[in-house]
Formats: sequence, structure tokens, C-alpha cells
Amino acid sequence: MDNASKIKPVKMAAEERRKYILSMLEQYGSVTVSELSEHFGISEVSVRKLLISLEQDSLLQRTWGGAVRTARTTAELPYQVRESKYLQEKMAIARAAYDMINDGDSVYLDSGTTTFELAKLLCNGPKRGILVATNALDHAGVLLGQQGISLILIGGEIRHDVRACSGYLAKDMLSNMVFDKGFLGIEHISFSHGLTTPNMNDAEMKRWILRTCKQSYVLADYSKFWNDSLIQIAPADRVYRIITDWHIAEDDISRFQAKGVSLVSAPAVSNL
Repeated sequence: MDNASKIKPVKMAAEERRKYILSMLEQYGSVTVSELSEHFGISEVSVRKLLISLEQDSLLQRTWGGAVRTARTTAELPYQVRESKYLQEKMAIARAAYDMINDGDSVYLDSGTTTFELAKLLCNGPKRGILVATNALDHAGVLLGQQGISLILIGGEIRHDVRACSGYLAKDMLSNMVFDKGFLGIEHISFSHGLTTPNMNDAEMKRWILRTCKQSYVLADYSKFWNDSLIQIAPADRVYRIITDWHIAEDDISRFQAKGVSLVSAPAVSNL
């Protein structure tokens, strides 16, 4: 929304406000709570309730401080784009995930840009005697040759778009392994459909990872919440814990916990 919309409050009925928000999303792709509050002349609490209602109707996706247009279920951002998005949040999540790992653990690292940050921490951190298995080429590259870390590369058909291996060869390797902890990247998380991804092969790979790990952690920044991709991987309560960033609201954490889902938020770290 631009400055032209920042005029004196406009009186609108509830349905008119809904239509206005949807038109702004169609035109600009995103809206903020503060701008809508100013435009409508209502409190930010009232705006958030309105956004929640629209989200429940699958008409938008709430974000920190506003909302964005609902993504198509088949949409998947290129890896090169995802590398630079929400980097501070991903680094904070990775640090919280690193705290879950103990010396001597066997760990599985799924492909993804947040799990890549965890791979870098495993290289630079003090914890050792760790066995790491991964299907991600970038992750294996940074872990290769690190003292105190044993490395297993899960092979198979290479998906160039995510720089990782998948397919029946990868699943065959996984079917014979058991790990103490697994850390998964994810495309989307919602109350209705749990963990989802737009790619069928990726969904099957992640299901196998969940089967092979005694404790499975999903690493997801706040942009991954409240939308759905095409393929359901598993209900959210299937994982041991979800680790997200500080942007998630306390009410949303409580809603997950009420459904039996352990969700924790990683605090912002000033020296990242």
C-alpha cells in the first residue's frame, strides 16, 4: 500500500472492509495492520480479527504485522531466492536447533536453507562425535572433512532446483537407518493440513525422514505458517517439536500447544 491510501479514516461496513483488503492484496501483494487501522479508523486489534477471519476463509495469509496474498498450492520459490529471504530468522532458528543436539548424537539434516544454517553451526560449534546424514549437497559440502563429524551422503536422483537427492535410492538407504534426531525444512504449516509441500517426491522423502528419526524437528520461519502446499506430509503433531522465530504470536503458540503440538520460538539474537 502506498502513501496515497493514507488519508482520513474511511467509514466502511465489515463486508466492505473485507473487499477493500482483498483488492489491496490483489494490487500490491501485501497489507499491514497499521495502514489498515489508519485507513479504516479502527483499532489494530480489530484489524487483526478481520485478517484472522479472512485467513480462516483461505483468502489471505497472515504475516508478522499484516498479511499477504494467498500463494498457489503448487508454488515453490527457487532455491536462490529462498537463500536470502528471512536470513536473520533462519540463523536464530538454527541456533535454537543446535541447542537440541548433544555430543555423540546421530543427526539427519533435510535439504533446505534453514537446515543449511544448522549445518554451518555444526561445523563451527564445539559439539563433536556427531554422525550427520543428509541428502542435501550444500550441507554435505560444508560438513565434509570437519573434525569430530562423521558424514553420510544419502544418494539418489539429484533435484537441481533444491540441490538435493531424492527418489527410491534415497528412500532405500533411509529405510535401513535410525537417527537420534532429524531436522526438516518445510514449505508450509497450517492447523488444517499440518506439514505440506508442493512436490510429491519431496513429500515422500520427508515422510521417510520422519519414520527414521526418534525425535524430529521442523525448522520453519514465520513466513511458512498459515498456508498450504499441494501435498500433505504429516499432521503437525507427528513431529517432536516445531522451531520457529520470534515473530510468531503467543496466541498462535498456545493454539498449537492445545492441539498437542510442541512449538517453540527462537529469540532474535543481536550478534547474528
